[in-house]
Amino acid sequence: MLVFLSSVPVTLARDLVVVVKSREVEPYEIALKSLRRTLKESGYDPIIGEYLLPEGGQEKSGLLADIRKKDPRLIVTLGSAATSQISKAIKDIPVTFCMVLNPLASGFVRSMDASGNNLTGASLDIPIQAQFEALRSIVPSAKKIGVIYNPQETESVVLQARRIAREMGLELVGAAINSEEKVPEALRALDKSADTLWSVADSTAFSSGSMKVILLHTLQNKIPFMGLSPAFVKAGALLALDADYQEVGAQCGGLAAKILTGDRPSSLPITTPQKATLHVNLNTAEIIGLKIPANRLKGAVVLK
Repeated sequence: MLVFLSSVPVTLARDLVVVVKSREVEPYEIALKSLRRTLKESGYDPIIGEYLLPEGGQEKSGLLADIRKKDPRLIVTLGSAATSQISKAIKDIPVTFCMVLNPLASGFVRSMDASGNNLTGASLDIPIQAQFEALRSIVPSAKKIGVIYNPQETESVVLQARRIAREMGLELVGAAINSEEKVPEALRALDKSADTLWSVADSTAFSSGSMKVILLHTLQNKIPFMGLSPAFVKAGALLALDADYQEVGAQCGGLAAKILTGDRPSSLPITTPQKATLHVNLNTAEIIGLKIPANRLKGAVVLK
């Protein structure tokens, strides 16, 4: 059944903005609330209709038809699933995505500077330099950072990370794979050439199945592992950075306001978070034999 969460009759005086959520989760609600606030502060008071992305193919077709019928000025997508569905089906209405990790590797945009299509948006991609700084603050001895990746998905990210690492006096050691089954072999190779493990938003390297293998391997071999999110830390990764969802929502709201003003999405660079919270698992630190000074944990969310 198609779920339309809220609807207000359209008037000529107000633009219609359609919001499509991948699912109902608190981070999306935080971002959406911030987006609404930013639009209002920018002088816009659009009618906002909210949809929840349905699971069935027929219902998804119904959602797309309903959006077409309403003919909004702008579509906002929350999460990768909604962004994928909308970007494939709708090419002639501006789309601003929000809360999306690695939109470049996902194929949503051609570059972070210019999408080359009807999309722009606010990504969850915390700048790589900030990630490496966080890793080095918790693991000062880190010199060689390992990463497992599928070149067809995330080679551009890894190339950028390698350059940034070099500029920071670090070395990024890559282990390329083309299937989830290659993860154990990649881990063994990195055991000999890297002293930490870093993660990228790569669905081949970090599937639900391979994650269990990676976490077990890093714990057994006492390797500091930086995950993609707090969920990784709860599962056993040593640390991760988490974006500020209010900031991401505000960035998305700023882009939406520009589009409602008349800017083309293709001319608006994709934004990245400028604020992040460090999450650290002290149980993992103890297991791998790492002592972290208390001053390094100031402002961090600590799991004990």
